[in-house]
Amino acid sequence: MASESEALTREEFAALLVVGKCSVLDPPAVISAKHSTRLIGLGYMADMAGRLRMTTPGRQRIAAGFENGSRARSK
Repeated sequence: MASESEALTREEFAALLVVGKCSVLDPPAVISAKHSTRLIGLGYMADMAGRLRMTTPGRQRIAAGFENGSRARSK
C-alpha cells in the first residue's frame, strides 16, 4: 500500500476506479495524464500497448477503499 506520503487524492482514487471498471472489451479508460502518470508510478496501473490496465496492487488499493488508505495531499 502507499505510504502516507503517497496518499491518493479523491480525484486520483476516482481515476483508479475508472480504470478498474474497464474490461478488455470496453473502450480504453480515459483519465488525465497527471493521474495516470502518478498511478503508474505508484504501481497501481500499467500502460500496456496504449491501454491503462489495473495491477494487483491497484486492485488491493481499491479494495482498501478511499477512507481506509488515503489522506488528501496538499496540492
